[in-house]
Amino acid sequence: MNISIIGRQFSITEEMYSHVTRQLEALAGGAALKITSASVVMELEKNRFTTNLVLNCKNHTLKAEVGGYDLYRTFDAAVAKVEHQIEALSGRVRSHRGAALKDIEIASEQA
Repeated sequence: MNISIIGRQFSITEEMYSHVTRQLEALAGGAALKITSASVVMELEKNRFTTNLVLNCKNHTLKAEVGGYDLYRTFDAAVAKVEHQIEALSGRVRSHRGAALKDIEIASEQA
């Protein structure tokens, strides 16, 4: 997974960079969808932070934007929004592959 982290009007510290990569890798590991890339843009205006998170999956794009006064909280809230989107989307995504013939034969013999 490609991860892009950008800080506007301030520089990203190593601690913040490691926090973001850990969270996104955990999100990709537990997600039912295949996440190909992630883009995180953190912006500072006066004393307010805004975090934009965009995840590109195989057939979907998930976006979240959160503003606040704490950089870590805004990022964590954006991750929570994307997790909610993944849960909602995984309920709608289904496999279009049919059942195997041997499973169908076993089910018909039991009935």
